[in-house]
Amino acid sequence: MDLKEAYDLLNFWINKEQGAFYRPEQLDLLADRGQMSFYNDLQPKYGLSDRVNTSLSPFIATYTYTNSTSLGGVIQLPLFGDDEYIDFIDATPIIMDETNTVRVRPMDFPNDDERAYRANSQIRPMSITDPFGEWIGKGKIQLWPKVPQAGVVKYFRRPKKPFYSYTLVSGRVIVYDPNTSTQLEWLERDQNIVMILALQSIGINISEADIQQFAETKNQQTITSPIKI
Repeated sequence: MDLKEAYDLLNFWINKEQGAFYRPEQLDLLADRGQMSFYNDLQPKYGLSDRVNTSLSPFIATYTYTNSTSLGGVIQLPLFGDDEYIDFIDATPIIMDETNTVRVRPMDFPNDDERAYRANSQIRPMSITDPFGEWIGKGKIQLWPKVPQAGVVKYFRRPKKPFYSYTLVSGRVIVYDPNTSTQLEWLERDQNIVMILALQSIGINISEADIQQFAETKNQQTITSPIKI
């Protein structure tokens, strides 16, 4: 679904239910609210089904840390830009064993009450070949032992905020520019849900059947008015 189609849908139902039209800037905020609501619903279910995993797949990112980027054993994941960290998936240290073979293994994150036991364990001594992690801030991991290390962190990045780029014609008519707009990144099958949740956030309750009806109406070209301000 192109962003114009999505915003036409939003404004159709907003006008039908509330007798109003939202500007593109308002719809940007509304669509972002809908997508983050959907993300927050799906993210705790990650790993439970292929459908959820596939829906969230556009937002999986990786961060590779090295000895030069983990001074003191501290990893800082991106907090700004297109790769902005919002939720952790896993971390895998990259380790060179005694045979000079590179191997990876999952990293543990002990609870606060277990960390001291883990750090001093004689059965499983802490080392760069068997490190563990501690969260010390948003997107910030302290590796134990506290020395530079190498590995990969997999995490969820924030879905990009939609941006409807346009120019004004005759001072009132909004002309959409798809080339400089930021589209929704969700799979096509999920974008209807994002729109439904966006509308729910302002008290408008519709179903996917309603969206299908809108699409059929639009295909019949009964909705032809350009957006005006």
